[in-house]
Amino acid sequence: MRAYLLYAASLAAAMVAGVYVLAQAHAEGFGDPHGRAGEITADDSPIPPQRPFSGFELDRLWAAPGEADKETAEENLGLDGRKPAGPEGPPGVPAPAAEAASKFRAASAGELKKALAPKPAPEAMRKQILDRLFDRLRNAGDPGDAQRIAASIERVWLQSDSDTANLLMQRATVSVQAGNYPLALSLFDKLVALEPDWAEAWNQRATTRFLTGDTDGAMADIDRVMKLEPRHFGALAGMGMILQGAGLEKSALEIFNKALAVYPLEPNIQKLVEKLTLEVEGQDI
Repeated sequence: MRAYLLYAASLAAAMVAGVYVLAQAHAEGFGDPHGRAGEITADDSPIPPQRPFSGFELDRLWAAPGEADKETAEENLGLDGRKPAGPEGPPGVPAPAAEAASKFRAASAGELKKALAPKPAPEAMRKQILDRLFDRLRNAGDPGDAQRIAASIERVWLQSDSDTANLLMQRATVSVQAGNYPLALSLFDKLVALEPDWAEAWNQRATTRFLTGDTDGAMADIDRVMKLEPRHFGALAGMGMILQGAGLEKSALEIFNKALAVYPLEPNIQKLVEKLTLEVEGQDI
């Protein structure tokens, strides 16, 4: 009976583990579809980021034991006409297989309880992910690593909790890439009305307004972005470019330095800071 109990125990543990994996995936909702916590990769976004200014194997679960295991199980259960095998060990002491099964059940129950515990709301989870990514971005020691982290942040920005809003964002960004700015602006207008607290919706409309020459409208949208996400290095870079274009080099330098405080290894902003620092210091002299 030992072989049969071992097989039954492993099967029960696998089934509970499967429930745990599926429950965890369902409970977490927002996050990485591939199961990598803490960072989103380039394959996780359904749409390419618009740069702002700039398994569980279920067949194994149901797999039947080998023929040898079946024969042993039949023998131990007495199905082959012989007397079933007795328990192993002295009376009153659980057989090793039963003890192992009990441990499996206890451990799996604890894991399942943990998986089904209340999870933070999607917006709270988004903030936790962004906080970790921004911390890594500030401390990145390699430009390549920093660029990948920044791309992960942008992908989080580009996702909302609304399927309708995500579809509008996708259509609008495709329209921008195609140069159809009137359609893009119309879609972004609907998007900010639908999701007024989505910082990236305002940022994308600011980008489009900037591309059409509407710098006043772009600045108004950037101001809204800053209230919703002060760490938005793309919006900060856009504001700096508008100020620089208006001849306000000193103000532009201040904004670019704020962007560098968030994203220290952004090469384009680094060059702008170096250039404007020389110009502003020359004016002061």
